Amino acid sequence: MEGTFKDFEMYHSNPIISKFLQLIDEHFRTERSVSFYAEKLNISANYLNIVCKKNLNSSASSLIQDRILLEAKRLLKVSEMSVKDIVYDLGFYDHASFSKFFKAQTGMTPSQFK
Repeated sequence: MEGTFKDFEMYHSNPIISKFLQLIDEHFRTERSVSFYAEKLNISANYLNIVCKKNLNSSASSLIQDRILLEAKRLLKVSEMSVKDIVYDLGFYDHASFSKFFKAQTGMTPSQFK
């Protein structure tokens, strides 16, 4: 329980991080660029990256990709959607770009994961 609380504290100790994670949840299907989120937070993309690295030891773009990957895994495991539908739901242009992204992150294709 203590570890869970420390994770919560780490993510919510900085208001920029907290708002950034909230924005990712709202826009990850359509927006992938760090500059979009930085603009929403009224800071530079570079500063957002610095804050993320300092507080979470991860880049802003990695956090965005992690959220997309989490949703992709969730949809592949629990939904009845086809891989093709998931590709378009997550805002990828085609099946190949989604498969390349997914395989780079997990080491397996979306079909193998499913």
